[in-house]
Amino acid sequence: MMKYIKVIVCSFILISTLAQSQESALDKVKGGAQNLWEKTKTATVEIADTTAEKASELGDKASKLGRKASSTTKETSGIVWDKMKEAGAATADSARKGASKIREFVDQDECQGSHALCDKRKE
Repeated sequence: MMKYIKVIVCSFILISTLAQSQESALDKVKGGAQNLWEKTKTATVEIADTTAEKASELGDKASKLGRKASSTTKETSGIVWDKMKEAGAATADSARKGASKIREFVDQDECQGSHALCDKRKE
């Protein structure tokens, strides 16, 4: 019977030691998981802050570029408008000269009655 008691006592000691080692391992895993979670939260906050800063910088640069493009567009549109006015004036002048030449042609004695412009003159 003494042997059985010794075996039972040794078994309790062994089981108690194993239970404590498992509990210690679980505590280490739990501590490691908490540490990892804290590092992840810190990294996420840093990434969010950096992203916000870069987005703000990008927005400022885009705003400056937009203002510059607007200014350049105003200048360019002014130049284009002036050139269009010059082209319009030249076109109108050419049209007047062309119309004048047509009138001269119509007023000539060589105008034949079957020609459309000659017919208009006769009316």
